[in-house]
Amino acid sequence: MSVPVRRIAVVVAALTMLIAACGGTDTATTESTAAPTTMPMAENDHDDFVFGEPADPLTADRVIEVVASDDFRFEPAEITVAVGETVTFRITNAGAIPHDFTLGDEAAQAAHAEEMAEMSGMTMPDEPNAIVIAPGETKELTWHFTQAGDLIIGCHEIGHYEAGMRAAVVVEG
Repeated sequence: MSVPVRRIAVVVAALTMLIAACGGTDTATTESTAAPTTMPMAENDHDDFVFGEPADPLTADRVIEVVASDDFRFEPAEITVAVGETVTFRITNAGAIPHDFTLGDEAAQAAHAEEMAEMSGMTMPDEPNAIVIAPGETKELTWHFTQAGDLIIGCHEIGHYEAGMRAAVVVEG
């Protein structure tokens, strides 16, 4: 094999491996809860939440429709749930840019914001309390609330949270 042909073969092999590592199959659907295949879950996979726990959608007491929009808002802006309730949030991105939906207290919001900053433009993998919603996409996150208090739904795409993209979740005891 001549040197130029060998170089082409090496480049083709490298590109094939790169495409295989980054590509995979397109598993996105309009109602998907599967994590993206582009990156593994973050090192801190948030197994312990003080404000509740991920739950099976089949155990949900109700579904709450939430819309994320490009005017940096979630609708509804306030949601009330009860301790012991399991809720499926069905989030629709009605905008033309990606948004994320992060459920948590101030500490969880700060931790997720830090993770997003470290990702610097890469696609954030879905986590038990946080999902990324592409433009036009609808995804679900189911949560069992175990403790009364005030929580936040926040979007931590660059600049969104700072622009006010958050909603209140009141967990009544």
